[in-house]
Amino acid sequence: MKKFMVYGVISASVVLGTYEAENADEAMALAAKDNNANWHPSLCHQCSREVDLGDVYETIAEEVTE
Repeated sequence: MKKFMVYGVISASVVLGTYEAENADEAMALAAKDNNANWHPSLCHQCSREVDLGDVYETIAEEVTE
């Protein structure tokens, strides 16, 4: 019988920053240009409090070869 590693895919969110803008599209454009925006969060102890993890919305199975 084959073995499979099964992963649960989750979504997450992180605050990139607060921007004054005319609309949401403009605010997202400002965030995209902001070098101080938090584009690469990790899940260290502090970040685990800053990132809101969502529910599993998809599963993926990958065959395990030994």
